[in-house]
Amino acid sequence: MFERYTDQCKRAIFFAQQTALCGGASEIDSRHMLLGLLNEKETRANTILRLCELLPEETSQQARLVKQKLTKGTIPLSSDGKRTIAYAGREANQLRDYWIDTEHLVLGILREESNSAAVKLRAVGLELESCRQLVIINKKSRPPKRDPVLWWVRQRPVGFVAVAMVLFALGIAAALILLGFVAMGSTFAILAMLQFLRSVARGSAT
Repeated sequence: MFERYTDQCKRAIFFAQQTALCGGASEIDSRHMLLGLLNEKETRANTILRLCELLPEETSQQARLVKQKLTKGTIPLSSDGKRTIAYAGREANQLRDYWIDTEHLVLGILREESNSAAVKLRAVGLELESCRQLVIINKKSRPPKRDPVLWWVRQRPVGFVAVAMVLFALGIAAALILLGFVAMGSTFAILAMLQFLRSVARGSAT
């Protein structure tokens, strides 16, 4: 499910869960998602949309949270948390982005009119369309789509060498078999020609 999500986006969702657990919540909602986005200042959501700068109090709160011991356990997404995740994917698809990153989570939050996280973002001047345009403008700074073949080669070099050797051996075997058929065909052609020439020679002798 999360194969298209960047590591930064996955960590933002993880911190959203930690925020919810520390607050004693039973579900992860869009407010927790927004707070989870404030834990790392180097994310695209923060560099493009300046979340940490616009939400200094919440950012300080999250900085204190990071220093605490991790809370064990998992809790589900609330209904608006699920919509935020779904909208983030839709925004990425709409913008033809392979990766679903932190800025798409912000757009997913802003797609909702009434949730508290969207209200908070609008209060500091972030609107859906203007944020979407900023994401489009910064589109080229996003890493390209991962090549699955190159990724597999880097992750499984021994497996790649083994597969390459097997394919090479199969190629040699196929070439030898083909050469065998060619040689056999050539032999039959030569024998047929010799037989024809003998028949001609006998006919001429008679």
